[in-house]
Amino acid sequence: MIEDGRVIIVEDDIDLRDSLVEFLTLDGHRVVGVGSCLEFYRAISESHYSIAVIDVGLPDQSGFVLAEYIRKNTSMGVIILTARNSVDDRLRGYDTGADQYLVKPVECRELAAVLTNLKSRLMGVHPATPSHPCIWQLDRRMWRLLTPKGDPVPLTPKEMHFITCLAEAACNPVSRGALLTALNYRDDEYARRAMDSLIRRLRRKIETVSGKPQPVKTIHNIGYCFSAPITIL
Repeated sequence: MIEDGRVIIVEDDIDLRDSLVEFLTLDGHRVVGVGSCLEFYRAISESHYSIAVIDVGLPDQSGFVLAEYIRKNTSMGVIILTARNSVDDRLRGYDTGADQYLVKPVECRELAAVLTNLKSRLMGVHPATPSHPCIWQLDRRMWRLLTPKGDPVPLTPKEMHFITCLAEAACNPVSRGALLTALNYRDDEYARRAMDSLIRRLRRKIETVSGKPQPVKTIHNIGYCFSAPITIL
């Protein structure tokens, strides 16, 4: 049985790592992100963690090797999160001692559920339901985005279509091309600048109303995602 619920994510993709950390933190988990095995070893020498979420293709050591080290030397739970989806890779992951093997792209909600269940099993307790979940709401009838505190952010038609695309993707990135199509923009330089302007205005609106960092995140070389839990009304 473990005594702590902290999670460490070992992922060298900075945008993905930051998105996962932000989503899981808003979901009620205590999360730290690092980008290499060396950073992981340093982190566990300074603090205790209960679960490690590990990418396989790390820059300094295989995630399989790291998972095996964790299983042999700690009591931590292990979740492998990787783009490698062959049967051989899955079997190798479980052979190294992984509790769960998830294939990218994974919905943040699924990862959060896996973490919650694994914590419950390792700690021998049932997780408490948060009394004030940090969930955003997209009210399509009233054309507005509601912050976790219920404060409304009024949306223009283009902003509504944009947020709807991100909300339906459930924390997974949506490509710029798909967003341009959803917004009825041509895929040219003028349209891309128009969408960038729309996103800047929307981010300012959200931050002004919420008073906190806004959850519309840029995923480098891919597109955008809504990095917080969100429901569509």
